[in-house]
Amino acid sequence: MKNIELLYPDYCNIYGESYNMEYLRRCNSSINVIETVHKTEPAFVHDKVDMVYLGCTTENKQEQIIELLRPYKTRIEELIEEGTIFLITGNSIEIFGQSITDGTRIIPGLGVFDFTSTRYMDDDRHNSQYVGTFNPSFGSKDVRDENESPITMLGHRSQFSFSYGDFNSNYFIDIEIGIGMNPETKREGLRRNNFFATYSLGPYFILNPLFAKYILRKMNLDDTLVFEKEIMEAYEYRLKELRENLG
Repeated sequence: MKNIELLYPDYCNIYGESYNMEYLRRCNSSINVIETVHKTEPAFVHDKVDMVYLGCTTENKQEQIIELLRPYKTRIEELIEEGTIFLITGNSIEIFGQSITDGTRIIPGLGVFDFTSTRYMDDDRHNSQYVGTFNPSFGSKDVRDENESPITMLGHRSQFSFSYGDFNSNYFIDIEIGIGMNPETKREGLRRNNFFATYSLGPYFILNPLFAKYILRKMNLDDTLVFEKEIMEAYEYRLKELRENLG
């Protein structure tokens, strides 16, 4: 049995992110999803988990989650080093940086990665989509990734904040269409070992079935997807449409 911890679904399900883990569970009966609400100690602190997932949240809840996870920073870093899979989506990516600036306030982050974020709450919300490439061998310690082919990734973002720093050594996706961690870079997300983070929102595995298959293989599971034919057709249609309309 493979254990996936769904962190704080009571706080982090604005765009239906919790279904990411439900989808994986439906793909393979060997997956057990542990739902950890905000008043509960995370299972990863003492138990064996194969994957940890944290989705998008509000700015207020984002700050609360930083403090909920702060006592476990060392444990999180140990798990990343050991190769535990993490998938972090939406503005929860900012939780793992050094700080978040909001006007005159500076909110300390977990400091797992060396970057900072800034909120622009007085500006219009940024909405865009992206197409990019994920190279499994980049930033990986897993020798199996050397045999994995690059994956074209799709994403949708809607945010008031951007992140800043040198992302050349630990980025997740190389953007072809769209923006990266901020409008001045084509580096999107974070990758260290099996830790993956992206500003993208919503049902990420349904949007990126090839990445879903990759994660299943990472867990040494059969990579057959539920409704694989239909979801691959939707992926190819969406990719074609984005390249024609945004490229």
